[in-house]
Amino acid sequence: MIVVIANKLKEIMDKSELASLEHQTACGTFSAADCVRTLEQMDIDYLILDITAIKDCYEISAWKEFKNFFDPERTILLLEQTKSYSNYSFLSMLITMGYYNFAKTSEDLVRLVETPNTYEMVSKYQQMAIAIENKKEGAEVKIGDYEREIAEKQGMMQDYMKRYQEGEFDEVKIPNSFGYQIKVGLLVLPFLTILSTMIFYLLESWLGQVIDLEGPVGKNLFQDYYGIGLNTMTLVGLLIASSLFAFYYSHLCAQIKKRQMTRGKFIALPFAIYAFLFIGEYYLVGALSKFYDLLLILPNGKNPYINLDLYGFSRMCAVMAIILFYFKIVVNNSKTLKFEKDLSQNLTFIEKIWGVVLSILIILPLFYTLVRIKMEGSYLDQLFSALYDRPMFMKILSGVEFLLAIAILVTTKFKKEKKYTVLREEDL
Repeated sequence: MIVVIANKLKEIMDKSELASLEHQTACGTFSAADCVRTLEQMDIDYLILDITAIKDCYEISAWKEFKNFFDPERTILLLEQTKSYSNYSFLSMLITMGYYNFAKTSEDLVRLVETPNTYEMVSKYQQMAIAIENKKEGAEVKIGDYEREIAEKQGMMQDYMKRYQEGEFDEVKIPNSFGYQIKVGLLVLPFLTILSTMIFYLLESWLGQVIDLEGPVGKNLFQDYYGIGLNTMTLVGLLIASSLFAFYYSHLCAQIKKRQMTRGKFIALPFAIYAFLFIGEYYLVGALSKFYDLLLILPNGKNPYINLDLYGFSRMCAVMAIILFYFKIVVNNSKTLKFEKDLSQNLTFIEKIWGVVLSILIILPLFYTLVRIKMEGSYLDQLFSALYDRPMFMKILSGVEFLLAIAILVTTKFKKEKKYTVLREEDL
């Protein structure tokens, strides 16, 4: 099996013929130690490393970890063509460590899998590196071994500092996404939910005025199936809402990738806040009912259903939005390694417990509805009704979700990020 750790250069792998073979991919930026710790239990035929995905790629110790873990001859490094880690000094260091396979195009990837490079094929990079360093130092005058070593180190340090000051080296930064996570959970997702609810309300109000509610069209649109607040109009409203959320999620996933986070790790805090506001709040306080009463600004005609369902529809939207995002993760990650979430961004114990509680908050009402539709009066109907119709049970569940949301908020805010050291030029 081919394993790919990718970031900016992921499309090189996607465009190659290797994409049709059995492979698994993790996207993001990770330390060598995290990669090795996660991969060590896997059966790997070829390891493809995007150099932009390795946080500590300038540290010799990182490549020692990879070398001790996996055969360098079956490791392929994806390089950017214009970056400093494609220069001769860096390649010389990698060759010294035993890494001979470098690719910059999808064709290079296929060729290296079929015919790996040998030392003789890449030794020219070491020779060029030596020639360049000799030229920089102007080592035409023979000096003693000790003086020449000191002069070479000083020259390399000066060259490194000059290139660093000119911005040739990308500064290693760990993006802080806490504020953006709060914005998504507290503002954006609630806004889209309220917007979807208002679109549903306005559409339903308008149709209630122009359609004969007693006629076949009106009954098909507004008839309450099974007495649970479900009708064709509700399904149309949810379809419109899902389109709005799907459009936003495309933008959100791009922002998550830009912040070099996995989607599962990023969304835990926003969904913890969002789920309490639109699901847990209903069982604990129910204050939003007054807010939705204020939104009823249009005449409802002969259709009293609108007066009863804005609050319920917003909760349906919230459930749909949460399920849609995780469904998007499952679909997009069909060829992504499951251990992606474990590479420096694993869910904490609190986040895992919250995930279980949120699942119960979502699944229990859904099962209650489905059983009521298909098996009314059965043992399952009685079981789920007994759980769902007990206000105290749902209140306790919502209270636990609220406390876990606060815990996730605090731990995310004060979590200490790891620091990484940039490789010094003289170490090359």
